[in-house]
Amino acid sequence: MAVCHMHEGRVCLLAETSITSESHWEEAFDAIVHEHKLSAAEVSVVLSRDFYQTFDIEKPKVDKSELPASLPFTIKDLVADSIFDLVVDYYDMPLQQHKGEQITAVCILKKRVIRIRDMVLKHAMTLKEITIEELAVTRLLGNKEEADILLSQQNNELVLTVVKQGQLYFSHRLRGFNELLGQPLDDVEGLLLDSLSLELQRALDYINSQLRVAAIGHLYLAVICPDINLLAEKLGSYLARNVVPFGEPEQYDFNNILTYGVLMEAEGK
Repeated sequence: MAVCHMHEGRVCLLAETSITSESHWEEAFDAIVHEHKLSAAEVSVVLSRDFYQTFDIEKPKVDKSELPASLPFTIKDLVADSIFDLVVDYYDMPLQQHKGEQITAVCILKKRVIRIRDMVLKHAMTLKEITIEELAVTRLLGNKEEADILLSQQNNELVLTVVKQGQLYFSHRLRGFNELLGQPLDDVEGLLLDSLSLELQRALDYINSQLRVAAIGHLYLAVICPDINLLAEKLGSYLARNVVPFGEPEQYDFNNILTYGVLMEAEGK
């Protein structure tokens, strides 16, 4: 559990703690609220990937007002839990060649939502929203005409996020790079750059051919790497793209980057 806040116009990590069981969420949250005197604050909650499911599906052909009610029945064969035990929402996907309108359905256990609501309201806090990892990361890149890409480090994976005009166009998870990224680039340069640039080029080819996104502004790196500036320079040469670190290493705790998106959006960053 990580708690961030705005301090003098910058997003800062206020507190974090490790929790071994979901049943300990409230206890850990209570301790942080009391220690940092956070009662009555406005709260946005970002859930990491472990606590919800997503499904890319064809958009049901119903009126927009009827879509939320129809979604649980659309995904009922895809989930193990009863749809009556779930909260289901969605976000739109960009149009792809040879496909109809697509959406991403998001489902979370209703009891999990109630637990979050209750532990926030207990402290007279205002619960602004509960959002998910993909959408929180999307907000980090703002609302620009050209597409930007963020390669962020989340737990044991790298996540490649492509955003255009504030919309999530593509998200792809890469495994097996965290150990290499943590070492001096001189020690792992060949293996890291060859494999990582290949994965990135495949993603670029896909979004160009399938999503018709050709103009890429920046590829941002939000990773823990002792030679991040050199890594950005060399990846930029491999890919012939503008690759830069996302902010300064001391500005962001990249392990908790999910929590920054909603705060940065609130401040109009």
